[in-house]
Amino acid sequence: MVDNNESPGGHYETEVTYEVIETGSSRRRLLAAVLVILVVLLAVAGVFVWRNSQPAGAPAGVTDDGMEWVRSVYAWGKTPAELLQAPVDVAVGPDGTIWTVSGKTTLVGFSPDGTLRRLVPFERGGEQGQVMSIEGMDVGDDGTLYLADFGQNSIHVVSPEGEILDSFGVQLPVEVAVRGDRLAVAASNGIAVMTTTGELVSQWGSRGNAPDQVDLPHGIVWADDETILVSDTHNRRIKAYFPDGRLRYIAPESMETAPDAGVQAMESKESTLTPYQLPSGMTLDAAGRVLLVDPFAFAVMAVDPATGALSDTWGDFGAVDGSFAYPTGIDYDAERDYYVIADTANNRLQVVELPGSGGAALAEVRRAVDGPVWLCAIPLILLIIAIVLWISKRRRGAERTDGQRDTEGA
Repeated sequence: MVDNNESPGGHYETEVTYEVIETGSSRRRLLAAVLVILVVLLAVAGVFVWRNSQPAGAPAGVTDDGMEWVRSVYAWGKTPAELLQAPVDVAVGPDGTIWTVSGKTTLVGFSPDGTLRRLVPFERGGEQGQVMSIEGMDVGDDGTLYLADFGQNSIHVVSPEGEILDSFGVQLPVEVAVRGDRLAVAASNGIAVMTTTGELVSQWGSRGNAPDQVDLPHGIVWADDETILVSDTHNRRIKAYFPDGRLRYIAPESMETAPDAGVQAMESKESTLTPYQLPSGMTLDAAGRVLLVDPFAFAVMAVDPATGALSDTWGDFGAVDGSFAYPTGIDYDAERDYYVIADTANNRLQVVELPGSGGAALAEVRRAVDGPVWLCAIPLILLIIAIVLWISKRRRGAERTDGQRDTEGA
């Protein structure tokens, strides 16, 4: 506003005044209200997600032996025909897919959160493209599956989409472990190392209980130093071999001098001398330990790969989550620091955490991404955008005010 006043000398004095119209105040108030709403939404979403991310029926905290149950997977659908039936083995793919077999012929792939990712109901039979009795499995670095078909005397090479790409003959295979371009196969009558295309590299052993024999081994794994460890299941012992088949050790060295299995295994889990009752599926974790399941001890056991001695045991018999009934298979998800167990007689898979795993530092982040926590990202992103806009408007408002003051001073 400009006022012209005539002075006594005939001159006009001009008085300049400014009327500040706060056009941005309503916008700032609106933006502040949006910020408050987004903060509230984020808090509500966080509480909701946290509550719903806790698996139903989870034990209160960590069990007495240090194992923590994460989730159980019973089915890929809602009908009785879609329930898992006696899964005997499990394998985790490089993308986190949890593979198992239901009823010895149906290949099922689950996402890390337990939802169905792939279902492959193979036809039972002895012809090409059919399967008879899948007992063991493993997954290569490229996601290719290798299935030990005991009934068909074959190793099947299967794509991540469930297509049988190749099959090659192995007499009575029980378990398979892949490392790079090589397969270690545990069969009823011995051990073999092959290429992933089926070419024989070396083989050794026969069926029996002598030091150079095995009896229906249900577990095999490559250690970090390429030692091949085998669960000599019906001989109740662990055997370690060099890749060329030379025996490295047997644990325990003598069944006659080892403590009795049944009573001590149930009464004292702390004893590292407790012999294996029926050692089965094996895996290797991030700490370099060998983890195996023993269905007759209803437990998961940590094994020192250098000696075959037990270092720890977890688990009890039961049907509640966190307990086992004749588990036969196990694998480790290094990205999420999870162990997945084929809890065979309970017709389910169980995902658990175990102490001393040496898991990845980003495991918690990967778990959050797999779970419902990602739902918080939407209000969080909106909140960040709103804060950036608010700061930007504040800066522009401050610049305009400074400009007006400079004009007044001039």
